[in-house]
Amino acid sequence: MRTVSIRLEDSIYEELSEMLDAMGQTKQTFYETFTRTALRERSIPFIISAPVTKTRNGNDRKMEAFQRLEISRKKNAESLDYEKEREEAMNAKYGSID
Repeated sequence: MRTVSIRLEDSIYEELSEMLDAMGQTKQTFYETFTRTALRERSIPFIISAPVTKTRNGNDRKMEAFQRLEISRKKNAESLDYEKEREEAMNAKYGSID
């Protein structure tokens, strides 16, 4: 058996630790699973996710805002005139071109 050593920024290391703890995984299990799957599939074929927690850089607020926008978009999808919305946005940004 070989030992692999990698260097990670402190913030990335801590965030990885928090995510793996939430998933009930160790770093060793994570890297072994990742490596075995990548070798078997000959690619990086999987996504492992953990519950989103409050982060220090505000990503949680961005995601919440995006989710609210998506809900609003889906509710209003049939009633929106995208050409009109685009024209109004262009006019607001660049002024009316007539």
